Amino acid sequence: MTTNESAKLSNQWAPPQKGPLKTLTLESTLKTKLIKTWLYPRHISQIYLRKAIQKASIYAQGILIDVGCGNRPYEPVLIKRVNRYIGVDWPVSPEKARQDITGDAGNLPFFSEVADTVLSTELMEHLKDPNHFLAEVARVLRTGGYLLLSVPFLEPLHEEPRDFYRFTEYGLKNILINHGFEVKHIWERGHWWAVVFGSFIPQALFSYASRPNKKARLFKILILLPVCTLSQLIGHFMDLLVKSGGKYTLGFFIVAVRHR
Repeated sequence: MTTNESAKLSNQWAPPQKGPLKTLTLESTLKTKLIKTWLYPRHISQIYLRKAIQKASIYAQGILIDVGCGNRPYEPVLIKRVNRYIGVDWPVSPEKARQDITGDAGNLPFFSEVADTVLSTELMEHLKDPNHFLAEVARVLRTGGYLLLSVPFLEPLHEEPRDFYRFTEYGLKNILINHGFEVKHIWERGHWWAVVFGSFIPQALFSYASRPNKKARLFKILILLPVCTLSQLIGHFMDLLVKSGGKYTLGFFIVAVRHR
């Protein structure tokens, strides 16, 4: 990459995040340790998302901007495919995000046509104006560049109150076409069994365990975690054994190319 190309990327580099992490509660520490295992109530969604990113990785190229990068969980999958991997996020606490550049998804801190790939996972449902976000993505992508996008569908509300939208397959295609994209692939992340056994049942159990009673909350969660694990595993393997069509899914993963 030339000096001029580097300069064009952004003038809003985030300063290194220093200092100790804030003290975590026992429950937060437990969640951090469990989040990559089947004990975590939403692990099945992560499994399907990671599989989709593996399939979509062949489209990653050049300079990749990960918008809403968080802790960059998919960087190891994509880093070998690209020349440069740039994470963008708000200046949140270090245990939640490791951004290279601090910026707003609705006002990306980049010049136009500097990126070859944009990655956005489970972000668009949290944005008040998805159209403005996609216009920004189209602006920073070069012609022929790829957008790798994931959104939830039949998933619980999360990060309330900033959970604004759910998108159907047809709605996604329509909104992307309107912003100059051609949809190359759209993959469903699980079907009926994954939704019922992998999402609905674990969420119902977790909601029950989270009812007011702080003394019993952690104990109930620990008791119910093995049940959540079994339920998710049943949903995952039943999805593999019994094809249930495309009426129900945890979410979608889209590969789209900017053609104008």
